[in-house]
Amino acid sequence: MSRTLPLIIILAAGIGALISFIVKSVLFPQYAEALPKLIKTGRIQAAIRAAKRIIAQNPRNAEAHYYLGLAYHREKREELALAELKTVLNLGITNRNIPEVEFRELLAGLYAAQHEGEEALKEYLLLIKLIPTHADYYYRAGKLFNERNKTDMAAAYLGKAAELNPRDGNIHCELGIMLYKEKKAREAKAALNVALKHAGDNQERAHYYLGKILKDSKEYAAAAESFEKAARSGEFKVRALVEKGGCYLAQGAADRAIADLEQAVQAITDESSQESLYARYFLGNCYESKKEIDKAIAQWDKVYARKKNFKDVGEKLVRYQSSRTL
Repeated sequence: MSRTLPLIIILAAGIGALISFIVKSVLFPQYAEALPKLIKTGRIQAAIRAAKRIIAQNPRNAEAHYYLGLAYHREKREELALAELKTVLNLGITNRNIPEVEFRELLAGLYAAQHEGEEALKEYLLLIKLIPTHADYYYRAGKLFNERNKTDMAAAYLGKAAELNPRDGNIHCELGIMLYKEKKAREAKAALNVALKHAGDNQERAHYYLGKILKDSKEYAAAAESFEKAARSGEFKVRALVEKGGCYLAQGAADRAIADLEQAVQAITDESSQESLYARYFLGNCYESKKEIDKAIAQWDKVYARKKNFKDVGEKLVRYQSSRTL
């Protein structure tokens, strides 16, 4: 009996080791192979559970980390997704069953979404090396260069993107905005007009900057029309209406300016933003020109409450102190 017990213990340990080996060598590779299928068929929670099970057994399984990151991305859990993809990057993707282009596209997008622009730029430059004819990579790299005020590089990459895909409105829009900021109005106007000929996500943005160019050249009627189209976007609504009101002010049409500026004020969501301050300031000036001082003061008061040194708003309030309604 004394000899039998140790043999039983040794046998049990051997069986346990064998089961563990079978699980690791057969079951977990099957889990790993199943991960892309689970994600493709929309079984995201099942994919997450399976990936975590694999990682618990082998924390250095890069494929499991990749598909876990992809699953998190499908659930819009972007911070978790980025953390998993960074782990993959540290483990390395060479000789792994990971599609490199898809991996780097996702990683670059996550970096950009989490405001890690430098890292996103590195990934897009690597993608350009992998597929040098892909216009979107040049476009996104150009945007990131532009955000870093590296305008020469931005122009080169956006120009290449436009060359590779001349019918992409988004590319021409970004190029036009960059050229506008570089004070190259003629080239910017041409690029923005091309952008507006083609469908894209940046139509209102293109109309806004085209309106700025037209306003600068005193083409007020055409500028107002562009700003009207730009105001359809929530992002540009307030600033486009302020600019449109400015076009009417420049033509001496205060009543038309008031209509747009009042609409701008009604659309304000952030009272401390520059466009909000300008909307209320200019609306106050319009009321002042029509001798509606109480209304003017009401607008200037709100500007002064946010920024006391905004233009001459403090002087105006002092000047009309005696005109306040008691």
